[in-house]
Amino acid sequence: ARRLRGTGAVITFDPDPQTVLDPGSPHPTLMPLEARVERLRALGVTWIWVIPFTKPFARLTATQFAEQVLVRRLRAVGLVVGEGFLFGRNRRGNMEVLRAIGARHGLRIVAVPQVRRGGLPVSSSRIRRLIAEGRLAAARQLLGRSPELHGRVVRGAGRGRRLGFPTANLHLTSQVLPPCGVYAVRLHSIGAVRHFVPGELIGGGVMNLGVRPTFGSGPLVCEVHVLDFSGTLRGRPVAVSLLARLRGERCFPSPEALRAQIRRDVSRARRVFARSSSR
Repeated sequence: ARRLRGTGAVITFDPDPQTVLDPGSPHPTLMPLEARVERLRALGVTWIWVIPFTKPFARLTATQFAEQVLVRRLRAVGLVVGEGFLFGRNRRGNMEVLRAIGARHGLRIVAVPQVRRGGLPVSSSRIRRLIAEGRLAAARQLLGRSPELHGRVVRGAGRGRRLGFPTANLHLTSQVLPPCGVYAVRLHSIGAVRHFVPGELIGGGVMNLGVRPTFGSGPLVCEVHVLDFSGTLRGRPVAVSLLARLRGERCFPSPEALRAQIRRDVSRARRVFARSSSR
């Protein structure tokens, strides 16, 4: 952008196009829009344009999109895209089409080669699949950071407190989830409503994601016991960094047996924290 004497900008869409084009299939995101915007700002992006993705918008041809959105509204002088970029109705626009449009309107096109890891392209769909399969270390390699869950702390049933392990119960935003189970995590405050980048570290903890079969099962819940923490987090937006999966969700014969297992989970989580802080 500086070389072209322009302003650095990013165009993104909300909701995810696949959610609009294929509403019958779930398309969870890696992070909510607010978090995506804040991370882009942290990278130094000056201007972020979030285009509402609707069915009428999806009917724009590749030429219509480029001329109406990029040339007339954005007044772009340069466009940076991945080399596999497809756009416009039915994804008919490719790099050849884009370069032809750019030549007509004086729009410089820069195609960035695919980043590959392990012989395969790094992509959001690949990362989502790894997280959904519980392969957190592999997802971390592609992301450059630990996968995160975002949500707000809400009132829970209080079972954790009665077991001696009080939990912060999270109402999660729509995002890709790992398999049900128990995880070593770090909990971060994400401050004001608009600032979704993880900030202050609240503490390490043990997260349970599941239906709590020991207590008769129910809807999916996400609850985090924060180690060595006292205070209230209710109402606060938080981010949960997933470090390691400790075990799958199990049904225990009694609350006492569950309490004993949680003690073991906490001990394992502390070892995970010790290893990760020594790297």
